[in-house]
Amino acid sequence: MKKSHVAMMAAAAGCFLASPALAQDSPPTIHVVTVSTFRVPLGPDRGKVLEYMRSWMVPPAKVNPKVLSYRVVQHWYGSNAGDMAIIVEYADLGDLNADCAPCTAWFEEHFPKEGTPEREAVDELANLFFKYYGSHQDQIYSADMSLAKP
Repeated sequence: MKKSHVAMMAAAAGCFLASPALAQDSPPTIHVVTVSTFRVPLGPDRGKVLEYMRSWMVPPAKVNPKVLSYRVVQHWYGSNAGDMAIIVEYADLGDLNADCAPCTAWFEEHFPKEGTPEREAVDELANLFFKYYGSHQDQIYSADMSLAKP
């Protein structure tokens, strides 16, 4: 009885795997996903780091035509409450370091002039951000988009 059960399952699996619906006519689309992880303890510094990211990192990413998705995530459950990650998706590896005219234009329009109180505030936030981000770790992944939910 056991042998026939195993044989039936093997036959069913073979039919499923041989199905034309699963055959691919072209290679899968592969995207590149970068993940930068770092630690910021819970408390007032976390809020300031998020303020810096919200103000100076997210807006240029949103206008960058090479960035398909951009996420800032914070550890939610478990023992590593200080963990944060920046996850960015690109169509290909070349997009990772590609020039971005809209990003440059955004900075030229929004970044405060040297010697102003606004610039001092941004510099203070940037110094705090880089205090934590300075020890970040980067990973670059390939993402087979046939395995992704659109």
